[in-house]
Amino acid sequence: MSTLIPAIRSRMGSRDYYIAKMSASSLSGQVSIASELDDWDNLTLDDLYQRDLNRKRVEQDIAPYLANTADRFFGSIIILIRDHEAITFEEVMKFSDNMLAAYRSHSSDIGFLTIGSKQGGLVALDGQHRLAALRHVVQGNTPGPYRDDVANDEIAVIFISDTEVSKARELFTILNRSARKVSKNDVLIMSESDGSAIVARRLTSHSIMNPRNLERQPLVKWESNTIGQKDTQITTLNALYELAKIAAELHGVDFVQTEENDDKDGNLAKDLDLVFDQCINWLSILFECEDFARMREDSNLVVEGRKKESDYSLLLRPVGFILFFEAVVKALKESDLTDEREIIERLLQIDWRFESSLWKGIMVNTKNNISNKASDINLGSDLAVYLICGESTPVSFRNNLEQRFRKQYNRADANLPAHLGF
Repeated sequence: MSTLIPAIRSRMGSRDYYIAKMSASSLSGQVSIASELDDWDNLTLDDLYQRDLNRKRVEQDIAPYLANTADRFFGSIIILIRDHEAITFEEVMKFSDNMLAAYRSHSSDIGFLTIGSKQGGLVALDGQHRLAALRHVVQGNTPGPYRDDVANDEIAVIFISDTEVSKARELFTILNRSARKVSKNDVLIMSESDGSAIVARRLTSHSIMNPRNLERQPLVKWESNTIGQKDTQITTLNALYELAKIAAELHGVDFVQTEENDDKDGNLAKDLDLVFDQCINWLSILFECEDFARMREDSNLVVEGRKKESDYSLLLRPVGFILFFEAVVKALKESDLTDEREIIERLLQIDWRFESSLWKGIMVNTKNNISNKASDINLGSDLAVYLICGESTPVSFRNNLEQRFRKQYNRADANLPAHLGF
């Protein structure tokens, strides 16, 4: 069955194209994904189009975003017209004899596109993952409160008219070479659907992390997940994001809104406040430590404190910061300690120097670089719990830690360091 859509005919350089909109239902049914084409294995097409879909990205990231987000939005999907019999354009002035003269000069490029039912004539040149996600939701394969609404969503599309394969190949290369992948920091700064990202942004503007203001020597580095030796910030936005996730886990908060976990009662706002308050409580205790209190007020001391021989140099790396607060939660779960202040004060008495032998082979590798492996952070935070809780941790916890400790060093006779004896 043919589809009729409004469109604007345009031209840039030597290339004709059409700007239009299609319903998600029509788009997913009438536009092909490159890997579905019969001639996909042909070398020319393999060079021309995107490679196989990342199904995990489609099914676990993009499709759930569509099905679970009321204010979902996509940028334009660029469609290559492979078969010019698949699409026709008619000017709107053809149907109007009474058009005002002022409108007539512009109306020749305004009209309607008729898209035929023949498969393979239209293929996504840019946006195949978004197209696949739309199809996944429209076909009912993704649960979510807005799943049934997605089929009627209007998607901006651009139809590119290229008769020569070489020109289409060149365009594909240009589109993908110039496109910049959205960084994790971009997502953290912009996301309104990730509760932990929302909490992280709120933390950056709270007085505890912003004693001066965001423009003048902020304590949080926004633009990167890493911190250099001479950076004056205490931690990163991503580290605060991980802190929020740790606090959310402690309270059993799930920020992902699904059909079964809808926010009909406004629980999301309550959860955001709960996680935010928990993070502020932890950070407030941390900054009561004299050294951190001084660094908070004097950015030059942050630079000094990050030197490898300084007492808290590991904590002034994002990985060490995350490890520290993971240890807080684990201590609450794996010991008889219930006072978070006591836990943080005990943790601050551990040797957190970057050059300390305690962290060699765990958080600091043989090349003297810090490790950001999840397994190392997990081992390091468990070790920190043992150091402050000792024999009050369960036997199973200590045995498991010792086994992993020995495996880490590849030594069957390696013993855990002595705990602090609180």
